[in-house]
Formats: sequence, C-alpha cells, structure tokens
Amino acid sequence: MGLKETMAVILVIFVLLGFSSALVVNDSCKQMSTCRCQFDGGLEINLMKVAADPLDAPRFKELTASNKSDTSLYSYNPCYSYVFPPDGQEMSCGKDVAVCQSSTSGPINIGKQSFAKFHFDNSTDQWILSYYNDIGDRLSNVILQCTDNDIDVLEVFGETKGQHRSVFNMTLKSKCACIGGCLTPILPHGMSVGSLFLLLLLIFICVYLTVGYLYRRFVIGARGIELLPHLSFWMDFPYLVQDGFFFLLYCGRRDVTYERI
Repeated sequence: MGLKETMAVILVIFVLLGFSSALVVNDSCKQMSTCRCQFDGGLEINLMKVAADPLDAPRFKELTASNKSDTSLYSYNPCYSYVFPPDGQEMSCGKDVAVCQSSTSGPINIGKQSFAKFHFDNSTDQWILSYYNDIGDRLSNVILQCTDNDIDVLEVFGETKGQHRSVFNMTLKSKCACIGGCLTPILPHGMSVGSLFLLLLLIFICVYLTVGYLYRRFVIGARGIELLPHLSFWMDFPYLVQDGFFFLLYCGRRDVTYERI
C-alpha cells in the first residue's frame, strides 16, 4: 500500500471516529439542574425561558388530555415549583411540584421538581424529562420536541395505567427543547429591566458615597458634613431641579435663575 492509500485510510478512520463521537454526544449529557442538561461541547437543553416565575406559575395551566378517557386537567412548570390552586385551599400541589393533575378528587402532585431526570429515548431519538411522585407510583414524562417556533406548546396525552404505576405522557414543543436552542436568561428570574436598573443604581450610590467618604476623610482630612462628596453640588441640586422644572414649564421664556437670585 502506497503513501497516498495509507493517508486516505487514516483520513476515513478519523472521519468515522468523529461521526461516531458526535452520535455519542447527542445521547449523553450532564444534568445541571431540574431543567438544564449540558453536553460535552458546552451546549445545553435549557428550559429556563419556558418556565414561569413561581408567582405566575404554572406556565401551562389546566390543559385537557388528548386521551378522551382521561377527564383530568394537567398543569406543568419546569424549573420552579408552584402552588396550585393559587388560593392554597388544596395543598397537594403546593410543594416541590412540577406536574399537577386536577380531577374530581382534587389536585395531586404527579411529578416532583427534585425528582426530575433527563434521559434519551433511543426508539424515538428524543430527550425526555421525567418526574416521579413521592412514592413512585406516578411517573410524568415530558417529551422534548425541538421546533423553530417561538411559541411554546404543551400537548398532554394523559394517563396510562400500568401494573406498577400510572404513567402520564406529554410533549413540550419548544425551541428551548433543542440542544443549544436557548441560553440561561441574562436577568435573574422574575427580574425586569427596570428592577435591574434600580439595583445597579443603588449599588452605584453606595459605592459613590463610600469611596467619596474615604477619600475626603483620609486624603483631604474633611470633617462633619464636608465628608459628603461634591457637597456644593448636592446643596444646589434642589434649586437646579426647580430651575429645570420652570424652564420646561415656561418653555425657556423665563429667566428662572435671575428671578431666584
């Protein structure tokens, strides 16, 4: 075998090894939380953008089953537990709940957040997020179907009674069900842009006062009220606000600075 043939064989072997390793990555991941699973390449299945804030949860509320023999209603929220119903009269779905079944006998927790487990189904080539209840006689399977639609949809099949447990199957169609489809939100969950701005403003004020105080105390040697940084500006600040208000009120036709003097 010549040099060219040997190099060609080696190249084919590397391609096959790379292809097989890519296949392995797709069906193995490290679970990072109840709704995040990370692959070796750093990509994730991340459902945090699907989840509703605990105060607004569940994200999917009282959905009917496509299985007509099942008359129960189903609610689901990934990542965060919730209380259902929200008035708190029935507490069966009030602690560590991911999937809640509502029937004539009341709400039942059929899947706990702390028991969430990602696994790959080789028969369907899909990822499934499964939840057990406390005693293991109820299993809720959320089949993760990758789509390019911006709207998240949950389709509930309903209950299937088995020999040892009841199984509840549902399919979540979402962009976040794709590997690398969604990233972790930049803002803390439940925090708006306005809330983040106020938090950053508060931090800035604290740093400004602390640094200004230390500088004026130990570098300049100021005492008392003079420790406040930019004291003259803050003493004039109310008058500056007043001047600005009258300037807007009279559209600049009034010399408010001259009248105040």
